[in-house]
Amino acid sequence: MFGHDWEPATATIVAKKYHESSGTSGTYEYVADIAPDSGAPPFRARLKQPPLTSHVIRLAEGDRVRVLADIKHQDAKFDKSDPKVSGKGDLSGKGAFDAALREQPGTPPQTVG
Repeated sequence: MFGHDWEPATATIVAKKYHESSGTSGTYEYVADIAPDSGAPPFRARLKQPPLTSHVIRLAEGDRVRVLADIKHQDAKFDKSDPKVSGKGDLSGKGAFDAALREQPGTPPQTVG
């Protein structure tokens, strides 16, 4: 009755706001359009930083990320296996930064995304 029935979905970030928890740290809260993999109708939901996460999840409007959705309750949460959420991918931009450093002067900037 009170449980959730989570299924895989994709979230597209629509808006975000930063919650400062101290002078040096905080987390983002997101509004996202949720598209369940099952083909159920999309819905809009709030996504929050998962508890006990050791890094800040930084996403921009328009970014897509994997989530788990509860269609009945119109709820969603980040899928911790997604590299954008787990922090295990190269989200720092270091790879693109290092590649740009190796390019010749006058080479146009690379877009990352």
